[in-house]
Amino acid sequence: MSYLDIFLIIIIGWGAYNGFLKGLIKELASILGIIFGIYLAKNYYSFLDQKLYLLFESEANYLSLISAVIIFLLTIMIFKIVASFLTKFLKLIALGLLNKIIGAIFGVLKSLLILCVIIFVFSKINNAVNIIENDKLQESLIYTEIERINKFVIEKNYTEKGSEE
Repeated sequence: MSYLDIFLIIIIGWGAYNGFLKGLIKELASILGIIFGIYLAKNYYSFLDQKLYLLFESEANYLSLISAVIIFLLTIMIFKIVASFLTKFLKLIALGLLNKIIGAIFGVLKSLLILCVIIFVFSKINNAVNIIENDKLQESLIYTEIERINKFVIEKNYTEKGSEE
């Protein structure tokens, strides 16, 4: 086991720990809040932008950015509030521990997904710049497994999307 493996295990363990502390409901709400926040901000910022323009009577370019940020943050806050109520409800009906255990599993999956993206980007940069020797990277069991998953999932979709254009 290499130092890189230990580092990756710590990140995955941290994901499990955070997932256990938050529980499945809050973990899902955080991801869904970000996804819906981006979607709503992208599609509805112009509506709020017009309202802010009328309110402040300013033609500043930053009103669009402020509108998008407000929508994004409000969406995340709403998801967090709903998740808190659902988590309290699960505790009331004695499903709090199950929520935490599944949250830990989800936290591991979430941290693996984040590592997949980071390693995908890092491997592209490393191939061009050679930050870490490939021999050192191949010594890591976890890194090579994540790279294998990336070749199957991310690169397949990445190259298919790029070749369609």
